[in-house]
Amino acid sequence: MANILILGAGVMGSALAVPASDNGHAVTLVGTPLDSEPVARMKQPGGVHPKLDEPLSPKVRILADHELGPDHMAEADLVAIGVSSPGVSWAVQRLNETLKVRKPVAFVTKGLERRDGRVMSYAEIIPDQVPTIETFIGIGGPCIARELANRYPTLSVYASTDARAAAFAAGLMRTAYYRLDTTTDATGVECCAALKNFYAIGVSVMQTRYPDPGRSDGQSKNPTAGAFTQAMIEMASLCREIGGEVETAYDLAGMGDLHVTVGGGRNSRLGHGLGQGRMVGDIMKGELAGETVEGIDTARVLAGLIETTPDAGQRYPLAVAIIRSVLEGKPFDFAFDRLYA
Repeated sequence: MANILILGAGVMGSALAVPASDNGHAVTLVGTPLDSEPVARMKQPGGVHPKLDEPLSPKVRILADHELGPDHMAEADLVAIGVSSPGVSWAVQRLNETLKVRKPVAFVTKGLERRDGRVMSYAEIIPDQVPTIETFIGIGGPCIARELANRYPTLSVYASTDARAAAFAAGLMRTAYYRLDTTTDATGVECCAALKNFYAIGVSVMQTRYPDPGRSDGQSKNPTAGAFTQAMIEMASLCREIGGEVETAYDLAGMGDLHVTVGGGRNSRLGHGLGQGRMVGDIMKGELAGETVEGIDTARVLAGLIETTPDAGQRYPLAVAIIRSVLEGKPFDFAFDRLYA
């Protein structure tokens, strides 16, 4: 049995507590300052997270942010960060305040930042911000938190430049339903996990731009499949440009996660609105008001890279269309007759 501490009691952090506790580990789940409602609910006997279907194991210890101290970190064999991108600064702060002994830290959070003229992943950035991170482990792949918590078969990948650390973390978390691969391409996994949010916007455009009233979901399939394929070609190229491996884009962290993300979520909903001819400002003030659409954040980071790429319109036509639409407020302009010309 191991001690696993999860920072972030949102839906993903809470879902990770399910395979961890199923494996008999002692699990501590810590809420962020924004998790007061789910923490209060889950502290009640039989209390259920508002976005999950069943209560966590009663053996999972639930803590509010102010209850977390260095002693909790000291007893942990593995620390997992289960926050969304806006919560990363909180996680970094709490790690610096409470993680006094070097330990492996696994991040569900994915992100890219532009620093010193190049695009960098969290795998490169965060270890410099938290000196007591012994090893950075990125968790990627197609994983809808509610399905994981319901113990549906879920395939993910644990990535670290230290192969032993990735294997250690995956070994603690792997169950009959949570199947885990490992890789040393941490940059590639982090890169693809951010890029899939970005490209999900463009692929999802096709689901509403070309409606098919003959289908129950009203969505045609050929345009979406074409855009998905183009997204994968561009994602693999960008992954290599940023420092990852092309093969990672065509595996769980890239292709698998893009498939799930196109199936629903905020990035997909933004794409659906753009496909209907609406502008990004209108959508973000309407049904996505107050929401964080991580694909837009990725677009801001990629814009500088794409702008300096020779023949960007030919190499990355879908990326160019997404950037112009979500950052410049222009109509979504992607024409299939430009492909294979």
